[in-house]
Amino acid sequence: MTGSPTASGVQVGVAQISVDRTDVAANVERVIETLRAAAAGGHQLVVFPECVLTGYLFDSRAETRAAAIGAADPRIARIVQACAETSVHAVVGLLEEADGRVYNSALVLGPSGIIGRYRKQHLPYLGADRFVDPGADAAPRVADTPFGRVGVMICFDLRFPESARELALQGADLIAMPTNWPTGSDMLADHMTRVRALENLVYLAVADRADAEAGTRFMGRSQIVAPSGEVLADAGQDEGLFGASIDVRAARTKRLIKKPGEFELPVFAGRRPEMYGELTRPMAAGQ
Repeated sequence: MTGSPTASGVQVGVAQISVDRTDVAANVERVIETLRAAAAGGHQLVVFPECVLTGYLFDSRAETRAAAIGAADPRIARIVQACAETSVHAVVGLLEEADGRVYNSALVLGPSGIIGRYRKQHLPYLGADRFVDPGADAAPRVADTPFGRVGVMICFDLRFPESARELALQGADLIAMPTNWPTGSDMLADHMTRVRALENLVYLAVADRADAEAGTRFMGRSQIVAPSGEVLADAGQDEGLFGASIDVRAARTKRLIKKPGEFELPVFAGRRPEMYGELTRPMAAGQ
């Protein structure tokens, strides 16, 4: 998909909102309210935090499973309905129950329903990620939208350059990243997001929380980063909806031309996959 003529002025938002791990219905209402506010502000896409519907900090597999909801849950349908009413797309995080398993997932929702699903592949030993099943679906993680192609990764995935590169190679114009950055994750917000955007020449939209859950405080710093590495929006520690206008055409130029014929950087065409064997070699246990 090449995107619509409006792809040069897509308004993207990141929602830095609170989450109540005891009340999915309240979280759904907060998401819907944010989508309505986004529509009023001209946004076409809003990225929400990791596990925004269910909460994240649970202490057992049983608690994690009890908090999880299925993608067919009527409460998800209510968000889809809000997308249809507002003409806004959303990337929404949740603990997802599916076929007897539990995943840390993100759904890409639009007026027509669920148009993308990603189950977190890289799991830290933290919160619900200690108890969920790792995503193992090798299907493309990039969803087509009327304004461009949206790839998804979640929180800890940021530390693995292969994750973002895979999305870029699949044609993502923008990588949406729901996250739960705890206080003290400044290096991720200050440096790693910029590097991932710059090295892949894509936009990166990160949605974090600035509240607390089960004694852990999250640091905020939701942000939108351009393919140049420039930070277009940074929420700091405030709650709310933060946005920026992006031009997806900037993410479709993978050859940087400083001086035609003399100084050109073929960022993707210059790759040497045959030289990268160690990247796909499994590590020995304990490493």
